[in-house]
Amino acid sequence: MFTIPQRLALAVQHHEAGRRDEAEAIYREILLESPHNPHALHLLGVLAHQAGNHAEAIDLIRQALTVHGPHAVFHSNLASACLAAGNVDEAEMHCREALRLKPKLADAHQNFSAVLLRKGQRDEAEQAMRTARRLRARAAAGSRPTTPLAQALDQLRDTVRTDPGNAAARHDLGIVLMASGQTAHAVEHLCEAVRLRPDSSDAHADLGAALSYLSQMDEAMQCFRRALEIDPAHKRARNNLASSLEYLGRTEEAIEQLQQVLAVDPADSQALFALSELAVSGFYRFSEDEMSRVTALAARSDLPIDDACRLRFALAQLLDMAGAYDQAFEHCRRANAARQELNHRMGIRYDPDAHRELVDRLIAWFAPAYFERVQSFGIPSELPVFVVGMMRSGTTLVEQILASHPQVHGAGELQEMTSLVGGLPGRLGASRYPECLDRLDTPKARLVTEQHIHMLRQRGGTATRVVDKNPLNFLHLGVIATLFPRARIVHCRRDPVDTCLSCYFQNFSEPLAFSLDLRHLGHYYREYERLMAHWARVLPVPVFELQYEDLTADQEAVSRRLVAFCGLEWDDRCLRFHETRRPVRTASTLQVRRPMYRSAVGRWKRYQAHLRPLLDALEGR
Repeated sequence: MFTIPQRLALAVQHHEAGRRDEAEAIYREILLESPHNPHALHLLGVLAHQAGNHAEAIDLIRQALTVHGPHAVFHSNLASACLAAGNVDEAEMHCREALRLKPKLADAHQNFSAVLLRKGQRDEAEQAMRTARRLRARAAAGSRPTTPLAQALDQLRDTVRTDPGNAAARHDLGIVLMASGQTAHAVEHLCEAVRLRPDSSDAHADLGAALSYLSQMDEAMQCFRRALEIDPAHKRARNNLASSLEYLGRTEEAIEQLQQVLAVDPADSQALFALSELAVSGFYRFSEDEMSRVTALAARSDLPIDDACRLRFALAQLLDMAGAYDQAFEHCRRANAARQELNHRMGIRYDPDAHRELVDRLIAWFAPAYFERVQSFGIPSELPVFVVGMMRSGTTLVEQILASHPQVHGAGELQEMTSLVGGLPGRLGASRYPECLDRLDTPKARLVTEQHIHMLRQRGGTATRVVDKNPLNFLHLGVIATLFPRARIVHCRRDPVDTCLSCYFQNFSEPLAFSLDLRHLGHYYREYERLMAHWARVLPVPVFELQYEDLTADQEAVSRRLVAFCGLEWDDRCLRFHETRRPVRTASTLQVRRPMYRSAVGRWKRYQAHLRPLLDALEGR
C-alpha cells in the first residue's frame, strides 16, 4: 500500500504527462482517505481549471488554502482560475497575495499581467510580463528544473518555511526529496515528522525506508519495528523489515516476517516475490500452494502493473529453477513488455541513436590531449575503488570479496558520481557534458574531489579503501581518472549473452529502459563495449579486468590478484565472502550469501531459441 505522498507523486507524474484521468482518479482516492489534504485539493483544482471547470477549480483551491494557510503557488493558481471565471477583482487580490509571499514567482507575475491587461492597465501589464520573462530566463540560465517534482519540492519547502511544525508537510517533503534522489536531506525532515507525530506508523515506516537506502540498517529496522508496534498490520513496514533482514543476510528472520505479511494478505505480491527470490537462492522451499497462488494471481487482469510484473518475474525465476525454460521465458517476456508499455505511457524510452551519440561525444572528448591538460587537476587519494561494468556482470560479488577485507568498506551502488557528473554543467557555467569540461580548472576540480572524498570518509570510517560498485560508472571513467588519479578501477566482464539475459530476467527496483527489450539490451551492450575499449586505450590510470567466469573457476587466484591490485595485503576472509555480515542492497544480495558457484555460466544456452533479437543486436545486425 503506497503512502499518500507516494501516491501524490505518482498522480503528479500522470498529470504532467497529460494522463489527466489517471491523475484525477488518484487525487480523488487520496481525498477519500484524507479529505483535507491541501496538496490533493490544490492539484485537483488545477486539473479542473485545465479542463475548463473553473467554478470547481476555485472551490477546490479555496479549500486548499483554508486547510493549508497562505501559499504563494496556491494563490497564483487560484488567481488564474478566478480570471478565467471572470472574477477579475478576486484574481487581482490573489495575485498580490502570491507576490507578497513570493516576489520572484514567475507564474504570479504572468497572472498579474493578465489581470492588469483585463483592467486596461497596459503599461503595468507589460511591466509584469517583462518581470515574468526575466525570472523564467534567469531560472533557465541556472538550469533550474521545472518538473512536477521540482514544483512539488518548491511548494512543500514554502509550507515548511512558513509552518515548521506542520508534521504532514515535513513527511510529504521527505517523501518527495527521496523521490528526487536527496535521501540524506529527506531523513532530516522525516525525523522531524516522527518527532512531531510520534504515533504515525507511516512516518516511522518512511523514515526507515530512507535510512535503509543509506545502508543504516540497524536504525532502519528500529523504525520499521516501531511502525509495527503502532500498527501490526502495516504491510509496507513489515515487507521493508524483511528486505532489511535480507540485505544483512538474516534470511530466516526475513522469511518469518514475509510469512506474517502473507498471513494478513495472501495476495501480497511483494512478499510472494521476496519468497520466490529466497527459494531460487536456496534459502526457502516454495510450496505447491504458494506456486499455485502466484500463478493464479499473475493471471488476473485487475492487478496493478507493478504487482503483475513482480509476480511474473517470480514465476520466471521459479520455472527456470524447475527447468521449464519456455514457460519461464514467456513470463519474463510479458513482465518486461508490461513494464515497457508503462514506461512509454510515462514518456520514458530507450533511444538507441541518442545513446550512440552520447558515446560518440564521450569518445571524441576524452582524447589523450584532454588527459594531458588535466593531469595535475585531481587529488592523489587511494581511498576510492570503483567497480564498474554491465549490470549482472559480477560487480556485487567483487565488492563482497573486497568488503570482506578488514581495511575495505563496501559502500554499495552510490549515486554520488552520477550526481557529480550531472552537476558539472551548472558548476562550470556551460550547457552540457562533457563539453563543459573545457572550463574545468585545478581549483574547481579539487573542490568537487575533496567533497567526494569527504563523503567516502564519512561512509567508510577508518577503512583505507571504499568501494563504489555502481556499474554504470563506466560512463564516467573519464571524470573519475581526472579527479582521482590514484583510484583503483575494477572492470567486471561476463559472457555478453549471459549478462544481457540476466538483466532481462531481473526485476530491477528501478527498471532501466534498455533492459526491457532484447534488441535494446544488445545495442546497449555493444555501446558499453565500444566505450570500454576506448577507455582501455586512453585512460591514464590502470584498470583491472576481471572475468566472471575466471573468478568462478579459480576463486582464490583471481581474488588474490584483485586484492593485490587494490594495494592490500591478502586476507583469507576474502575467500569466505559469503560469511561477511554487511548490508548488500542490490539485486544480488542473496547470491553473495552463498559460496562461489558456477551454475550461472552458460545459462543463456537454455534460452537460445528465444534470443534471436538479442544475438542479432550483439552482432550489430
